[in-house]
Amino acid sequence: MRFRGLLSAILALLVLTVGQGQPAALESEPLLQRRITVWLKLEPMRDALRSLGKQTGVSLRGIDAIAEEKVAIFVEDRPAHEILTQLAKLFRYEWRKDGDGAYTLYVPDTTRLQEEKMRNALQEARRQALRELIETAREVRRLSIEQRKAEINALRERQNELTPKESMRFYIMYNMTPYSIRWDPENSTVDKQNEVHPNYAMLHCLAALPDRAVQQLLNGQTVGFSTKPAPGVFLLPNDALLPSWMRDQRWIQDPKGEEYGFIPQAAPSNPEFAGLWVRMCSRLSALEYQMVSIKATEYPESRPHTYFSLGTNDFAYTLELRPNLESSELWRFWEGWESAEARLREFLADKGTPPRDRPAPPLPIYRATGSGVQSNMVTVADMLEQIAWATRLPVISDAFRIPAVQINLARHPSHPQVVPSLQRACWLRADESGYLLARHKHYWSYRAYELPEAWLRPLEQKYEQQGWLELDDYITLTGKLTQAQVEFFTQSRHFPYTGLYLTRFELDPLVSCLPALRFLATLSEAQRQQLKRGQWLLARQLNANQRQRFNEAVGELFPPAQALFREPIPNTKPEFTKPKNLIFGMWTDYGHTAPDDESPPSPPDTPQEAAVRLLKRSEEEAVCVQASQGYISLSYTSVPRVDIQNMMQDESIQRALERDPGARLLHVRLRRPQIVFVDDQGREHPYQFVLTRYEPYTPQSPKPEQQQESPPAR
Repeated sequence: MRFRGLLSAILALLVLTVGQGQPAALESEPLLQRRITVWLKLEPMRDALRSLGKQTGVSLRGIDAIAEEKVAIFVEDRPAHEILTQLAKLFRYEWRKDGDGAYTLYVPDTTRLQEEKMRNALQEARRQALRELIETAREVRRLSIEQRKAEINALRERQNELTPKESMRFYIMYNMTPYSIRWDPENSTVDKQNEVHPNYAMLHCLAALPDRAVQQLLNGQTVGFSTKPAPGVFLLPNDALLPSWMRDQRWIQDPKGEEYGFIPQAAPSNPEFAGLWVRMCSRLSALEYQMVSIKATEYPESRPHTYFSLGTNDFAYTLELRPNLESSELWRFWEGWESAEARLREFLADKGTPPRDRPAPPLPIYRATGSGVQSNMVTVADMLEQIAWATRLPVISDAFRIPAVQINLARHPSHPQVVPSLQRACWLRADESGYLLARHKHYWSYRAYELPEAWLRPLEQKYEQQGWLELDDYITLTGKLTQAQVEFFTQSRHFPYTGLYLTRFELDPLVSCLPALRFLATLSEAQRQQLKRGQWLLARQLNANQRQRFNEAVGELFPPAQALFREPIPNTKPEFTKPKNLIFGMWTDYGHTAPDDESPPSPPDTPQEAAVRLLKRSEEEAVCVQASQGYISLSYTSVPRVDIQNMMQDESIQRALERDPGARLLHVRLRRPQIVFVDDQGREHPYQFVLTRYEPYTPQSPKPEQQQESPPAR
């Protein structure tokens, strides 16, 4: 019996070995000797291998686990086996030949285990970075203000020579030191004494945090501080000063002259009700925190009264992971693999003239999150394509849409000049075989967030054909997101201007209205049609999954302000009334509530229970100035009844065009549907979608009869 069991195990192992195939010697395959040209960018591995297989007549495939990984291959007239070998080496994968004669790209155990170890190391690096941040903040807090300023000056003098840990200390020291701002009222500014950075209060809170609470942060829990701490909340330290706009204020006569009117003067200490929530992002290497205050604003004699308002501000603080990540095994491997900058510059320089048979590939115009048109940001794959075209060097890289490279549109990218920018995002290697190879730093994290091209390309094609997308397009895309992608976009709300994720259509509606879109994605077709007709959809009519998404949409990013305080907070109105978007793009309403205004009455048909409704608004128009670098520098929104041509006479628009000769005017059309959730307490939670279409602005010539008309009498 024991012999039979051993024999069965051996046979099973043989079957497994035959099924997996043997390591492949690609250079011995006659069909792979063929010289081919491959020009692929942001291509899924499955499709890239299929394209290579069609050119060679050899069946090429990859295992399912790597099918959606994206590659960039820009190679002209090279042997197919050489390209495939370089591709496998770059990804640290291997080829095998299966029993059916096909060649399969797979992940060897060594690579898989090292990358799993790196993902675990990343989690530990985040935790260690938080511990080091708290310890450094404690050290800084023990110094006097004068000592902090002296050390800041000393570190600034050798700023270009600082180690990563010294840079972290300098940044913490700067954030934890009050400073004075002396502005000129003629430029619409005011004098501020002892102003503090928004990170000031958060860092002082962390420095005062007991060790047992540090473990709460490390475990992903939200920690609170307040001036009147509720159970489980810590006392807000006296030196954890909130920024001036969150402290009590009184408007005083401007001492520099009557013509300047009144200016605000902030109190030197926090208001009676002040607090702060802080937690560690589960996906990003950052802390996110919310400051809360109920401030009193004392208005001047012309409007004598005191107005109390509840204000909240959300921020994020990036943790410094480099010292901890760079000691890991996989990071050290890639640092040893990459070439020095001098070697790369030598490798790229003087490699011949650009091909004459075709122009340089056009650089895509991406719509970076939170910034409208921002065509000066491109992917690493876009820049590598320019290098491959200009030098005729074979280039292979992994490809992502998350890290962006900034370019100067005034001139064509010059390959030696872009090396430092690429090295910040990638490890680059001038291979001895003549290939330029690139591997993204942090690729093990990007994989979990990257959206498949099969989702994005149809939307990009529709955007290019029609100029904008519909709300239904964003609902469908949101319904496909994995939990990791949802967490990434949710936590990335603090970084909207850093080229969060590059697509050729606006991603702002998805990022800023993610909870609302996730709810809409769960609805049936009949329920969506009910909303499109402007009817209320009652929460009690929803199934369990839909009700969960409904609750997420009406929920807050942090616990409610009252949870910070042991006493009931005063009955105040929010300082700002605005849609409940996670981030705010340039066309989103953000209006200040005047002290004497009352909350607008609810529509007469508002149900007395939890419900949701979709509101449509008339299409609006706007004119904006697009700078020569691609980004929008100035914008003006108008409703349809406003004559856009009259806006062109605005002095600020004319000055913007004069300062930047390469700037141009854009005509913007806006659709801003709004979905309004009403919770069980009758409170409204609106989300505003902003759908935009950009067109070149062409002034309209006046009609002949209008030219003959005499101007109206004044």
